Amino acid sequence: MRKKKKSSIGCLFWIALILLLVVIFLLSRTRIDKVLETTGFKEIITKNEVPEEPVVVIKTDKNAVPKNETPPPSKDTSTTGPVQNSTDVETAVNTEPKTVINENTAPAQERKSRKSVLYFINVDDSGTISLVPITRTVYYKDSPLTKTMQSLLSGLSASELNRGLISLIPEGTKLLGISIKDSIAYIDFNEMLKFNSFGEEGLKASLKQIVFTSTEFSTVKGVQLLINGTIEKYLSTEGVFVGKPLTRTSF
Repeated sequence: MRKKKKSSIGCLFWIALILLLVVIFLLSRTRIDKVLETTGFKEIITKNEVPEEPVVVIKTDKNAVPKNETPPPSKDTSTTGPVQNSTDVETAVNTEPKTVINENTAPAQERKSRKSVLYFINVDDSGTISLVPITRTVYYKDSPLTKTMQSLLSGLSASELNRGLISLIPEGTKLLGISIKDSIAYIDFNEMLKFNSFGEEGLKASLKQIVFTSTEFSTVKGVQLLINGTIEKYLSTEGVFVGKPLTRTSF
């Protein structure tokens, strides 16, 4: 009986001692932590502990746009809405090459046309020279008479040559300019007009081609010829007078 009493007393003693130590530890915890930190013992204990990886919570915005993606176009087309950022605006660049337009290459809607009557020459078997009218479509922008005269100087087409027609205007004759005043067309040529290899008849025939073609225009009643900008009284040594405006009755 005595042994049992001694053992029970011993157990109670150890329980009481443990409780006393626990109470003392709880009351002195703050002081103990400071002592451990001061001595570095706490760092030794926690050094080998594996820290837990922090959990990162990423907030996603439903309206956010990824960096590598283009934002969809806004459905709101109202002009009263906020101004779009310049990075959201698609700029259209015109890469079409520019085209220089002249009277010959201009689109049809920018050019005008007329049916012009041009006069060429026919020589029959007896050697009689006569004028033959040819109708051509002439395209122009500002001056139909200028384009018509240039068409006359360009000569005949293959089909027209097959009809036996010729032009007696000397080769190399160039048009330098045309102006109209008081129903008189002042037509300026280079000096090649003066040198006609067919003599006086050939020179007169070439002048008829010019005068008759020009007077097909209702605004032209006569033609004053100029050579390099100057009015000359006579052309070549044949003595053909051109010092005043020529009409259809001049020949």
